[in-house]
Amino acid sequence: MLNALVSVIDKKLRARDGIFEYSVCPRCIFRAQLESSASDIALSDGTSVSAGSHLINLHLWNEHIPPFPAQGPTLGWARQMCRSLETSLEELAAFLQDRPAPEDIAAIGANMMFGSTLQAQALVQLAARYGFVRAVDVAPPRSIAQRLHLLGENILIAMLVIAHNPAAFRTDNLHRERVLVYLHRTELMRRFGARDGCAPAH
Repeated sequence: MLNALVSVIDKKLRARDGIFEYSVCPRCIFRAQLESSASDIALSDGTSVSAGSHLINLHLWNEHIPPFPAQGPTLGWARQMCRSLETSLEELAAFLQDRPAPEDIAAIGANMMFGSTLQAQALVQLAARYGFVRAVDVAPPRSIAQRLHLLGENILIAMLVIAHNPAAFRTDNLHRERVLVYLHRTELMRRFGARDGCAPAH
């Protein structure tokens, strides 16, 4: 029942937000969403993404996330996740290279959401290994409505975790640190372009 309910909700939200699958590879752990930057985005390495730039936002493909071991994360699981992450970026580079339409994509963004500040910091360090840079946080304090919206997101994420990867669920899933990171398109292509991988979706 929960799996069916979560699947319906997730599918409707993806359709509403224009989230699509850019690869048919079973090891690809991301879906993508096209959007434009509403404002300048300053990055921690001194670079920036200009207002109006076209972006690809990455979203986890929950069904493709390697199952979390019952005893907790193992070295083998971590290696599998790293391989999946690298494959996913190779597939994204192939997607951009094979299609003329997204040539003006300036950067790839990801909104990383983890239960604690320490987990978020560890994930930022991992993302940096693949070229992602943290956005400088200049956002104003959130309103009550925005906080309620984020709580709703956290509840849905917790439901997705329970449905697709129950061993990974923790009670702190209802509180998640959010960290925005970006990878410049040129850096994506330099690191992950022209590699062998799964065939991209057509």
